[in-house]
Amino acid sequence: MTRGKFFLWLLAGPMSVLAAMLAVAHPHLAVTERSGGDVLVVEGWMQPPHLEQVAHLADSLRYQRIYTTGSVRPFAYYLRVGESIDVRFASSIKGTLRLNVSGNTGGGFRVIAGQDTVLERTVEPVPAVFVSAQEIITDHLLITSLNTGQVDHDRDNIFIQFMSIGGENVHLLQTYTWFIRTDGKMEPAWPTYAHKAAADLIQLGMNKDQVIGVPSWGKPDSRSWANANYFAIRAQKDTLKSFDVVTVGVHARRSRELFRRACGSDMRVGVISLEDPNCPASGWWRKRSGWIQILKEIGGSSEPIAVDLTH
Repeated sequence: MTRGKFFLWLLAGPMSVLAAMLAVAHPHLAVTERSGGDVLVVEGWMQPPHLEQVAHLADSLRYQRIYTTGSVRPFAYYLRVGESIDVRFASSIKGTLRLNVSGNTGGGFRVIAGQDTVLERTVEPVPAVFVSAQEIITDHLLITSLNTGQVDHDRDNIFIQFMSIGGENVHLLQTYTWFIRTDGKMEPAWPTYAHKAAADLIQLGMNKDQVIGVPSWGKPDSRSWANANYFAIRAQKDTLKSFDVVTVGVHARRSRELFRRACGSDMRVGVISLEDPNCPASGWWRKRSGWIQILKEIGGSSEPIAVDLTH
């Protein structure tokens, strides 16, 4: 046997094992096993098409309560002409104000810190970053959408992609954030993905009394574990005995294990995996995004074990 053939045979065994592992990776990770309970927990980072599926699932499978989880999200909002966002802080915040804004022709915005106008600019369809001339010190920000031309008041006028003070996401600094609509009505904004998912599900027709947001705060090392941990506190308060976590694709197994560990052995935890177009059950290996998702979840499979060792 030549040396080349010898090395090929030597590699054949490990490669066969690896191929077999990858062949069963997707169905192993993208697991669906319901608990039999009537409570659904929604991972709030999901995109709108998946949240539409969640709304359908909740109705067709007759879930009685829906909890949404999620960590702090970027300060990202669409505003119509005349609408505002009111941000309050527990104490005065100091730092340079930066925000990225785009919008319709003639569109613009005004930012008031306390009683002082610190920025008032027109915007373009292409996003641009605007910076305050000096550091601000305030416990209150008001951002208002403006337009100098003929506008459709039923259309979005500007899009705020992010806003920071002293380099920190304003959502991490805020005590609460509210929309102020053109009629003066105030509505809670969405500082976390839990808030945003809850609002989206209600917009999709779900009963607002049925949907409960359970946000996680701060900048945790693991957002998945933080979401599970914050939910466990709420589950104990609400005396839950079982629930199903709904998530996307191959993230399902890790999500269920983290929720199991957070909630304890007395809780029955099921899971529902929605199809992920970026990592489909059929042919995921043909997509670069499929490989990324599979390898990410294989690499993250030890996270629940690490939780056991460190908590």
